[in-house]
Amino acid sequence: MSKRFPVPTFSYEQYKNMDWREPAFLEAEDRARLAAAAQSGHGPFGGYPVRADTAFYERFKLKGDHRHAVMCLLPTQPVRLIGRSHAWPIQQALIVDSLDAERAKVIHEWRTPRPMNTRLGPDDGVAASGGVLFVICSHRYADHWIVNRTLVDGKGLSGPSGFGVLSASDDAINDFHACNLWFDWQ
Repeated sequence: MSKRFPVPTFSYEQYKNMDWREPAFLEAEDRARLAAAAQSGHGPFGGYPVRADTAFYERFKLKGDHRHAVMCLLPTQPVRLIGRSHAWPIQQALIVDSLDAERAKVIHEWRTPRPMNTRLGPDDGVAASGGVLFVICSHRYADHWIVNRTLVDGKGLSGPSGFGVLSASDDAINDFHACNLWFDWQ
């Protein structure tokens, strides 16, 4: 590791060769019901794959066969968000508060600084408010971003409670360590 440009450690080997199937996307009614339950503080907390409309993808220059977001239902308390990456292409973790193309506010837009770099956001993560957030993991291709395949990991990176959004940017290999985010809370 370079001392001039140190990068955070990331034990990515555990995310290699994972089982992946095309996700079952939530319908609008189920999304609303789960979001209301999470915002009331009763859960269920976790990540759920959802689709957005074409205007949303166009606004953020998101393309590819796997266009989707992960709706992250978080407790209404402070949570810790941490990102890591291990991939050749430049990766992006886009975190927004809505999938409405006109109203969506970007909460965080983290990118790896160069290929094969584990830094994705601040090394120690950031504090984030709870509630409902949407995560889109992607990799750069020319002037746009190709959305990665995702899996939801049922455990946090370091906290007693939490979950992770894992992603793979190569369709031929089930290595889900390209652009990963974890939400941890007490």
